[in-house]
Amino acid sequence: MRSDVERAISDFEINTFGNKKNIENAEIMLTEDEKVLFVTPTNLTVSNSNTRKRETVPGVVFLTDKRIVFYYQALGNFASDIVPLSEINSISSSGNGLTGSHIEVHTITKTYSILVTYKRSLVQKIQQTFENAKNNCRSAQNTIKQEPEQDVLNQIEKLAALKDKGIISEEEFQTKKSELLARL
Repeated sequence: MRSDVERAISDFEINTFGNKKNIENAEIMLTEDEKVLFVTPTNLTVSNSNTRKRETVPGVVFLTDKRIVFYYQALGNFASDIVPLSEINSISSSGNGLTGSHIEVHTITKTYSILVTYKRSLVQKIQQTFENAKNNCRSAQNTIKQEPEQDVLNQIEKLAALKDKGIISEEEFQTKKSELLARL
């Protein structure tokens, strides 16, 4: 079992009794460059808003720093759903001490309801972990989008300095500036 998976199991007090092999089998869905933040064997309810179809299946859920992987077995067949963190619209939690608590992950077309635990303090920690992963992904995407813009602006400033020094003509400056702005 991967060390980040073992750490997540320990951090969230996940009961793996009878499910260690399922978790190890589900690890094939993970890549080496992603970090597991949360994992649990669970019953997963998938609701499709387009078809109104609702299905509950046993499986394993991984939250990584890049995506959520749902790996489950239905009627003897293995299947998976993968949701990039960027596609998550919202995350909520519900439940009580009698029926357990659920983390719900909402995308445009599906809602994934993950049975997580009966302990209220852990549910809050799990929901916060999901929220942080989603927010960190969005922050990283915004940084990536801003870098090309900043690079273009820096290049235009350098061209302007070359024009001011007489190294390039106004026409050359305008042509190159237009090419750079077209990249945005």
